[in-house]
Amino acid sequence: MKIKVLWVEDSARLELRKLTGPIYISGNYDMNLAEDATSAVRYLQSKVYDAVVLDMRLPPGIDDYWINIYRDRGEDKADARLGLELAGWMFNGRSANAPFSPPGWLTPYHVGVFTVENDNSVHSKLNELGIRVFQHKTAGLADTILIDIIKRIVEQGAGLVRAGKGESDGNPV
Repeated sequence: MKIKVLWVEDSARLELRKLTGPIYISGNYDMNLAEDATSAVRYLQSKVYDAVVLDMRLPPGIDDYWINIYRDRGEDKADARLGLELAGWMFNGRSANAPFSPPGWLTPYHVGVFTVENDNSVHSKLNELGIRVFQHKTAGLADTILIDIIKRIVEQGAGLVRAGKGESDGNPV
């Protein structure tokens, strides 16, 4: 059975083609790409994923909720860090002001971050959310880095099932 992956990355189709090649060549993954916060929410609400790989710098897409956050932060992807806001919605969205709820299946063990952001404020916020898989995006990474990140995400979820902390009915943890 193929591992279901959502990669939330605004430049995945163009700039990072070499990273998606090994994914498609392997035949082991069913991957969707979301290039903005709105698209990511729609994918997350329509399908259960084994792994979600998230960038921190995202455009808002067409949903007013994300557009307003983006505008409030100065309309710059680096400053807005909508990926971090999206992660917050994933795990705190039921109590936030979002007009839509995150899917019930989604846990921090489904999510990993792959981003150029590498400062302490991002790391501390990810830790607060329970996201433990992080990869700094730098030049010279192996073409298989995306597969490596996905494996780390899937393995941490499998570790929870083995430890008796996750669901054992075959659904992702």
